[in-house]
Amino acid sequence: MNNTISPEEGLELNQWYRHGLDNPVFIGANYATTEEELRDRMYQVIEKNINRKRRSGHWLRMVAAAFVVLNIGVGIYVYSTKEQDQELVITNSGTADIAPGGNQATLILSDGRRVQLSDVADSGRLALQEGVVISKTTDGQLVYHVSSSAKADPKGVIAYNTIETPQGGQYQVVLPDGTRVWLNAASSFRYPTNFSATGRRTVQLSYGEAYFEVSPDKEHPFVLSSGRQQLEVLGTHFNVSAYTEDATVKTTLLEGKVKLTDRLSKEEVMLRAGQQAQLSGTGIQVKNLDEGNQQLWKDGKFIFNNEPMVSVMQQISRWYKVNVVFQDSVQDVRLNGSVSRFEHLSTLLSKLEQTGLVSFKREGNNLVVMKP
Repeated sequence: MNNTISPEEGLELNQWYRHGLDNPVFIGANYATTEEELRDRMYQVIEKNINRKRRSGHWLRMVAAAFVVLNIGVGIYVYSTKEQDQELVITNSGTADIAPGGNQATLILSDGRRVQLSDVADSGRLALQEGVVISKTTDGQLVYHVSSSAKADPKGVIAYNTIETPQGGQYQVVLPDGTRVWLNAASSFRYPTNFSATGRRTVQLSYGEAYFEVSPDKEHPFVLSSGRQQLEVLGTHFNVSAYTEDATVKTTLLEGKVKLTDRLSKEEVMLRAGQQAQLSGTGIQVKNLDEGNQQLWKDGKFIFNNEPMVSVMQQISRWYKVNVVFQDSVQDVRLNGSVSRFEHLSTLLSKLEQTGLVSFKREGNNLVVMKP
């Protein structure tokens, strides 16, 4: 309620809350008769239990419901009969609200097997490939551990895995060299399971967006290809956005330096920390970013830096799994600022409408964008 929750904690809370939606919260017929009274009762429950060391599941569900109610501002209606308590129904002008995305991905092993990571309830080992143990952690990371025997055999068979995220999905991978990769929604990333058998650490972002924290290794450069673009680094932090529907591949460097090559024209640039390269049909353009514009989606926010509305809505469409329809010609309207990725859709749209530049309406799974 004080906005002190971290992005990681916010994601965990939203995932946990959605997981329990099939178990309705029941409100007694005499608990509250108006929305204002219900809000007051929820606040009382929170204040009464805030310092308790042990919190029951029922209390947590009530608090989660209160967060949704108080932060999103949707209507609440309590239905009751003399026979039994009824479910708390949350509505948004007759249309169910949409929760933000979460940790969802598919792992495609070198033998073609597909593992739906969101369906794997427990942490632990998922597979063993050529001496490499693939495991999933409790906080939704995919981790690769190379055995001593595999490290000792640099001429072994190179196995490649692919991880794909759907719309509304994201996932984190820890590669065998310790490099960490955050994969955004609607993305595909291909990589070897063991870098010991390769001279260079070569990986591929087939499409989508990913943030990299590359483990330093001067003897084995880290090479990332994404379409016509190739990056070569020794150890650094950077983000690449290479969605097929976007005309420009954007590379944002936060730390270190990167050699960027246009494989079509053979043009090369050296990118330094605080810079963004934009590769399009006209070549490579580099611009300097001020400190306030160096936040990324990985930090739990949509970042809009003079972003055209068509690009803004593409990001929202990927994360909330909605179809965007422009009713009016507002595609070129530009936005500056940031919005949390952990808001429900109605809250996010309300904040965008407060700019006075655009308005929205929901029609089923279609999100209609209009002039204000």
